[in-house]
Amino acid sequence: MTDGTVTGDGTLAAQPSRRDPRDYAAADMDFAPLREVMVGEPDNGFTRGERRKPVFGGRRPDFFDHANELRSEFTGRSELLALHAGIVVALRRRIASDHFLPLYLRLWEQEGAFLRAELSLRWLVSACDTLADHGVTPAQRAVALNGTVLANLAKLAETERRGTRPAGGRAGGSELFDGMTVFKPGGDMVKNLFRRIEAVAELDDVAGPILKEIAARLRRLDTVVRRAEA
Repeated sequence: MTDGTVTGDGTLAAQPSRRDPRDYAAADMDFAPLREVMVGEPDNGFTRGERRKPVFGGRRPDFFDHANELRSEFTGRSELLALHAGIVVALRRRIASDHFLPLYLRLWEQEGAFLRAELSLRWLVSACDTLADHGVTPAQRAVALNGTVLANLAKLAETERRGTRPAGGRAGGSELFDGMTVFKPGGDMVKNLFRRIEAVAELDDVAGPILKEIAARLRRLDTVVRRAEA
């Protein structure tokens, strides 16, 4: 198969899978032209009918395969959104972080207004997750974590409110709001949320222990968090 990758001048090129992940996007690429380039229908497991549900879950082992499948979520929309998703995947997998992190930070510095307006809440939360893990300053990681916490606690509460109990059985409909899906038992959302909270708590000797105690009580007392982890 081939995958859509982005060259230094902002144009798209077909590239074979299983190559150097840095080929996905050039370090010096110009982002601006991609705003007006729309994602065409990709050739992947969704468009070939091999996979039923776009695009949530079902991580592919190969980075290019996974990034190419994510393109199905952005068909008819700006290539800049698909690029953002691909870089998030690379950073989550800790692939060539020395290449992708500067690129990601520059993407948000130069195209932040466009991304904030065009990305779904799901992908804005993914951006916060990414910055909470890879932010270059303590303040950046802490601020990003607030976005993750706000959205994911709403996700837990809405999952339960709509009668799809977080801690048992299959959830009903998967869609909640603005690209956010219900919490499903067995997922790693809660674990990752509290892992990030623990990491941010280490940044300050006064507020940090308070944050850790609040987190511990939310997991111990009769809360939606505890029920989600049961």
